[in-house]
Amino acid sequence: MTKFDEWQESKRRAEADAHAAAAAHDVQATLTDLGLGMWLVTVAGVNRGTITQITVGEETRYAARLRHFNPGQGVQIGEYWELDKAVEAILAEAPKLPGRDPFEQLTNYATREQMRERTERARLRRRAGRYG
Repeated sequence: MTKFDEWQESKRRAEADAHAAAAAHDVQATLTDLGLGMWLVTVAGVNRGTITQITVGEETRYAARLRHFNPGQGVQIGEYWELDKAVEAILAEAPKLPGRDPFEQLTNYATREQMRERTERARLRRRAGRYG
């Protein structure tokens, strides 16, 4: 059983899901102006998504994106004529992986002790068969 499988069945995951559900119903969002027509939407200190101002001709629209593991990417929700509507759209979407460690889910994550053991095994393998 991998570390992720253990975490999936653990009590910690149930607590994280309960905390995420409570944060999803908490409508107190913080809108941070990042400059250059970008805003960051956070709920309870957790990044929920970004809003980008788009100007086409004489019209101004706001593109809403949910956060993604890759910071340069994002899941686009849509374009809105008002900033408030874009914020509401981000808040209406439930977070995909709230309060969880993405490294435990996407990679073969190892603790420091496991990495030390791997390093020691590799060192012993390199020295195997040598005399002296």
